[in-house]
Amino acid sequence: MKVLFIFIDGLGLGEMDAGRNPFVRFDSPFFRRLFGGPLTEELGSCLDDSTCLVPLDASLGVAGLPQSATGQTSLFTGVNAPYELGRHVQGFPGPALSAIIKEKGILGQLAANGCKVTSANMYVPHYFDLVAKRQRRHSVTTLLTLHAGLPLRSLPDMAAGEAVYHDLTNELLSKSGFPEVAVSSPAVAGSRLVQLATKNDFTLFEYFQTDRAGHKQDWRWGQIITEHLNEFLAAVHDAAPTDMLIVITSDHGNFEDFGVKTHTHNAVPGIFLGYRAREAAQGCSDLTDIAPRLTALMRSERND
Repeated sequence: MKVLFIFIDGLGLGEMDAGRNPFVRFDSPFFRRLFGGPLTEELGSCLDDSTCLVPLDASLGVAGLPQSATGQTSLFTGVNAPYELGRHVQGFPGPALSAIIKEKGILGQLAANGCKVTSANMYVPHYFDLVAKRQRRHSVTTLLTLHAGLPLRSLPDMAAGEAVYHDLTNELLSKSGFPEVAVSSPAVAGSRLVQLATKNDFTLFEYFQTDRAGHKQDWRWGQIITEHLNEFLAAVHDAAPTDMLIVITSDHGNFEDFGVKTHTHNAVPGIFLGYRAREAAQGCSDLTDIAPRLTALMRSERND
């Protein structure tokens, strides 16, 4: 069993309202193909053998708007992080969340069980220098990777076709002083991600342009993101082998409602595609259900 986990930051299930929701205003052929319409709250739950959608609660019983640090920690550890801290924490994890990630992070848990795990995201070569200068902070997914004892992928991995940059096209890399990295298409990024995932038991990839555009309420950017995600996810879906489970989910709402600059209280989509999709989706109702469910499935496969 291979698992490809695609984390899309700030993607909730919004209203069927073209005045607020980019997935309604702009064409969403990938989601139409899967679910018969745009990715909105109106879809409800869909449990098919290989195509499943379940709404996931991101508030986790704690007052206030869901936030990135606690939401992602909950998603990737199975621990109700906002409950443990008594509040939702935005941005990047501090010491308390970092300790939870170190102890319970899904990459480390699976690696300890003998699984080959990886993060597909490419980091710039001077990333650790930027952290040392306090110009960057480790995200939840970065801590997941480092605490699992894994290296961060960089330019040599990209040159070898063994990494994907977070914008899907490498345009931001080219503009940031790395012109040797060719600008490509979201479809190429999707195919490359699947190729990498076939070499590992569990592969994580993070995309966060959705959250940035949602905060900016930038409709032009929103259109580009919608088009890129459709092309990227369609390529992933079409290239995935029969023994691969694709999981697509988020930490909180934002991009689905350009009527506000903040996050939202909306549920986030839990999308499960391909191998054992129904088994993975059944019983999942909030962010804390995903990591334990995937871990249990992968352990059962190894024990069969």
